Amino acid sequence: MQAMLWPAREGARWLFKQHADWFHHQIWAFVGLAELFQIVAGLIAILIMKRLLPQADANLRWPSQRSYAGLAVFIGVVMAAIMLVADYWPQFLSHTPLKSDYEMTAIGVPGWLFVMFIAGPNEEIVFRGVLVGMLTVLIRGRLRLGRFEIPISGVIVSLLFGAAHYNSFFVDPLYQAVAQQLYAFAFGLTYVWLMERSRSLLAPMIAHGVSDLVEVGAVMLLAVA
Repeated sequence: MQAMLWPAREGARWLFKQHADWFHHQIWAFVGLAELFQIVAGLIAILIMKRLLPQADANLRWPSQRSYAGLAVFIGVVMAAIMLVADYWPQFLSHTPLKSDYEMTAIGVPGWLFVMFIAGPNEEIVFRGVLVGMLTVLIRGRLRLGRFEIPISGVIVSLLFGAAHYNSFFVDPLYQAVAQQLYAFAFGLTYVWLMERSRSLLAPMIAHGVSDLVEVGAVMLLAVA
């Protein structure tokens, strides 16, 4: 996981520090560059995986039948509501205005919304495409709960997906960091379910991207309301 995420992120960070003027000192531009590097790293990892583990399926294809795109959008909006409440419930209870950490400018707002949506394709290629694709071959077995069923590999990667957000324990309040671990795990399970149902990464990409975009958009709106 870190072999794909860390070099891309740190490479973008180094480039941003050395040439911040290239990005007009816009943090969202750094985030977008890191995402671009991680997408490239994920695609390279898929090529390597297909060479070393030909039976692994990254599901990096257009859906051949039902895309589940509409359901993915709905799920993404619901996820955004869950994240918004989990991240900001103390402010809601105390009627304290939300503080936006995003550049609230004519270029900053669409820039942040764009990079939030691109987080979907970026992270789904890495987590569901590469990691679930690889571990599904190496670790057999499935988890069933009523009609909900996913491979055990999907559960493991969902735990890794939560762990990948460990930095929140250093920069966010404890309640927010713990909540992020919990909903990231639950969302990871849902992304795997969408991937298996559609046989494609498209639906989890949409759900993931919409959830991040809608939550950040809501924070921006509430911060200026």
